[in-house]
Amino acid sequence: MPEKCTNCSLPGNDIDDMRTHINELTGGATAGSALPTSKKLSWLFNIPRSYVLIFFLVYLTIGVSIYQDYGISWDEPVHREIASVTAKYLSSLIMPDFQPPEFAALPPLAEYGARQYGVVFDLPMYVADLLLGYSGAMPEAYYLRHLCNFLLFYVSVFFFYLIVRNRFESRVLGLIACFFLILSPRIFADSFYGKDIVFLSLFIISIYFFIRYLNRKTLMNSLLFALATALLVDQRITGIFLPFLAVFVTGIDEIKAGQTFNNLPKRLFPVFIYLISFSIFMVLFWPYLWENPVRNFINAFGVMNRFPFTHNVLYLGTFIKSAAVPWHYIPVWILITTPIMYTFFFLIGTCLVIRGMIKNGIKLYSNDGERLDFLFILLLVVPLAAVIILNSALYDGWRHLYFIYAPFLLIAMSGVARLIGLVAEASSRRERSAALFIAVAIMLCIISTSYQMTRYHPFQNVYFNNLAGNNVGQKFELDYWGLSFRRGLEYIVKNDKRPIIGLLANPVGPSINNAIFLEKGDIERLRHANIHQANYFLTNYRWHPQPYKLTNEVYSIIVDNQKILSVFKLR
Repeated sequence: MPEKCTNCSLPGNDIDDMRTHINELTGGATAGSALPTSKKLSWLFNIPRSYVLIFFLVYLTIGVSIYQDYGISWDEPVHREIASVTAKYLSSLIMPDFQPPEFAALPPLAEYGARQYGVVFDLPMYVADLLLGYSGAMPEAYYLRHLCNFLLFYVSVFFFYLIVRNRFESRVLGLIACFFLILSPRIFADSFYGKDIVFLSLFIISIYFFIRYLNRKTLMNSLLFALATALLVDQRITGIFLPFLAVFVTGIDEIKAGQTFNNLPKRLFPVFIYLISFSIFMVLFWPYLWENPVRNFINAFGVMNRFPFTHNVLYLGTFIKSAAVPWHYIPVWILITTPIMYTFFFLIGTCLVIRGMIKNGIKLYSNDGERLDFLFILLLVVPLAAVIILNSALYDGWRHLYFIYAPFLLIAMSGVARLIGLVAEASSRRERSAALFIAVAIMLCIISTSYQMTRYHPFQNVYFNNLAGNNVGQKFELDYWGLSFRRGLEYIVKNDKRPIIGLLANPVGPSINNAIFLEKGDIERLRHANIHQANYFLTNYRWHPQPYKLTNEVYSIIVDNQKILSVFKLR
């Protein structure tokens, strides 16, 4: 009977499987030659679970201590309004006598312009506001939203850890993946206020249950995967590609199994249950679909694919229409806003995965690990190719596709695993020097990124790496969410005691949103005025990358030598 390995859950769960896995990790030629490697890499498999617990406790503590530091992003009040319209619709069906005062000014859902948006996150936030007595004019409503935004992402980071740990049978690699995900400045900042991170979080959770479903096509796994996918689609209809991938990969598994048509209905029963359950859950958690599921779904897909709102986008120093961005728009944004070391690992991982697929030929993959790598490639390439082929409207960087950052990092972890294997196998002085160089480079990248995130808190959302070059603000939009207006307004009311203060803001939306954080008396002192009456001019340089011809600049916010907000005193 084979000897059991207590730290490995690979198929068979024995020492031979462990040897084979470590051998693949380090690029060895045969399974038998991997035993020495297993000793060198034992720390990858044997760290205590308490380390993982400490990591997540520290991360939770950090998040809970800083969630109130961020301003209100441009879209948050809009999405609160979308949720309120949906709540009014639900109230008319379920509790007709429940009519809060703010419902009176809201249109019916069928007549609301933004009715196609999913509300799987926004609606619970709005209901919580009602229960706690918060209104849209209270900072507490947005503090609660920011906290819940972070907590959802926090949960998804744990699922991300599980995905990587299970893929490589290594707690250390699982924690490294979490570090990469958290120490991604734009992702970190948006995790407190960004609707795109809500979608990324649900996408990560869906990937985890997708993998569970593929590994064991049980009734329970089919239902859990269906629920996760439905919540994903109900947040943003973009997630609809996931059920198609589920059918596609299930079909490949059946073909590779080489079984006859006998018992085919029984073997396909799990995917059938998944599709039916997904459809039911999707309609259940998306009230807009209740009246006419098929028609309204098609309408929502059409609207979101060709979003009607268009504006100018600053890209590579030129303004272009958001509905006419070039094919390289997303790849370039990913390249210049992701820590360079992560992209390096991604390129290595991509080469390894593609090499494995070429080696397997028409079979594509030959084991569970390779099947996961193939899945990660699909999860990255399919949505990226879709927005390019469909010429979807894109703006504000690559935030609409933040969710592909999950498979991006999952592929990168193959590169990390490979390099760790090479480090462990280093024997000659030259190899040890190369290994030391790699280790130092990784540590410097992590330390540098952590330092930048801490130094520029809470404006990690304007991070660019060195590939973006100099004068980034002349080539790309910086604080497109308008978060910096909070600090500008706080400076004005603190340093100007006049009973009435005239403000001119460009753009005006973020200044209105972020005034919520001021004391009530200070809010009442502020008046929006024209250039002839205003005392101050505030700008975050949105759609205006050039300096203003104003001289009395009394306050500014500079992040990495780029000015993201200016306050000019006019009189």
